[in-house]
Amino acid sequence: MRPEDIPLREAILSGRHTRPDRTEVAEVAARLGRFLAEPRGALASWFGAGPAAALRRDPQRLRGLVDRDLARLDALIAAQLDAVLHHPRLQRLEGSWRGLAWMLAGIGQAAPVRVRLLSARWEELARDFDRAGDFDRSALFRLVYENEFGHAGGEPFGLLVIDHEVRHLPERREAGAAAPVDDVSVLAELAAVGAAAFAPMVLAAAPSLLGVDRFEDLALAQDVTAVLADADHARWRALARREEARFLCVTLPRVLARPRHDHAAGFAYAEHAPSARERSWFSAGYAFAATVARAQALHGWPADVRGIVPDRVGGGLVRGLPEEDVVLGAATRWPRPALDLALTDRQERDLVLAGLMPLNTLPYGEAGFAAVQSLQARADPAPGRPMTAAIANQRLSAQINSMLCVSRFAHYVKIIGRELSGAFMTAGEIERRLQSWLSGYTNASQTPDADSRARHPLVASRVSVQEHADRPGAFACVIHLQPYYQLDDVATSFRLVTGFAATGRAA
Repeated sequence: MRPEDIPLREAILSGRHTRPDRTEVAEVAARLGRFLAEPRGALASWFGAGPAAALRRDPQRLRGLVDRDLARLDALIAAQLDAVLHHPRLQRLEGSWRGLAWMLAGIGQAAPVRVRLLSARWEELARDFDRAGDFDRSALFRLVYENEFGHAGGEPFGLLVIDHEVRHLPERREAGAAAPVDDVSVLAELAAVGAAAFAPMVLAAAPSLLGVDRFEDLALAQDVTAVLADADHARWRALARREEARFLCVTLPRVLARPRHDHAAGFAYAEHAPSARERSWFSAGYAFAATVARAQALHGWPADVRGIVPDRVGGGLVRGLPEEDVVLGAATRWPRPALDLALTDRQERDLVLAGLMPLNTLPYGEAGFAAVQSLQARADPAPGRPMTAAIANQRLSAQINSMLCVSRFAHYVKIIGRELSGAFMTAGEIERRLQSWLSGYTNASQTPDADSRARHPLVASRVSVQEHADRPGAFACVIHLQPYYQLDDVATSFRLVTGFAATGRAA
């Protein structure tokens, strides 16, 4: 039988229009075009001339066949849509854009927060560092440091969100594909850039970092971080011991990008996504950025970004995540967690101690960051020895909320000092102006409430400015900052060293 003699119904429902034979596909497409353009001959085209004549004499049977064919067409279209929507590349693309859109919607236009987007692939960042040789010769360093923090009139970045899931080993790829990227090497370069520009960076963890294919596989694990101690993670642990690692934080798990597509008006399509593999997810780094932006908008400083307090919107609370209910029976609905892994208290604590930053589920569809640990390895006193100021200071500096605030102070001091030195002021005058400015964010009270700590994050501050003897107009600045956060009753402080000069001079 020739293709044109086959009823269009059989050709479409059997999938002939999707076969590799382009000639046959073109023939079916042409016939479908004629079918849509000629309503009078539609029955004969769809069922064939003989069956169509018989069906005209039996309207009830005709209606039943048409309804059945419409249902089969809906099922075919739904299967094709599922295949497209669940393709890994489209899932990653959709998740990234939906995560960015969710974060921006939460920030709002009235917030004093600026968001800038750099479109660059992870492979391009790796190639940039490879070609540069040193991190301070890379294009990213010029964008983040030289054009902003190190340039008069620039606007330093407070936080960089990198939408990439990092691994401890290069990803395995098929033969003929591009060479895999060594994530640990790229992270080391990023940490150096972040430390130079005082710009903390947040990334996401890939499930393979913890030895699983999917985060949900960790649900029943007794020790979720045991794999981090094996030989394959040696370079990862070495990275965590670097001082610059305090400017990196790695989040997990993933956040649901959207609910399932349900029956839309005029189209009977319900997305079939029985497991996490068929869903679209975005990085928890967007959720952390949203908490940082909220703290900045409410208090002027990104200090209030961790911990959950009942009936208080602030800290590490993450609201407004995509909602999807679990239907139990005819009328019972319960909000489904928007994360692909719900952690126990022990699992969450172990991840924090391992230098990761987990986002965990809360009742009624919310989530939160109980702790915001950077990647830097945690310092512990020797067994039986008390906590020392040095160890407490290292622990505090490994918390990303501390680094966010300290970095912001470094940005402002650099900018203010550069402007004052350009006004031909002496070292003493610059020192008094900077000390006066720092005092506005210092509260010596030892028992402030949460809002006071957020607006005045320092319990003590001190600044010293000296002019370089061999470089007139250039100054060295040393700043001592003591935040409210204390560890085991040991007060800790930060010491920042920077320099600035009038515009037109090297700083």
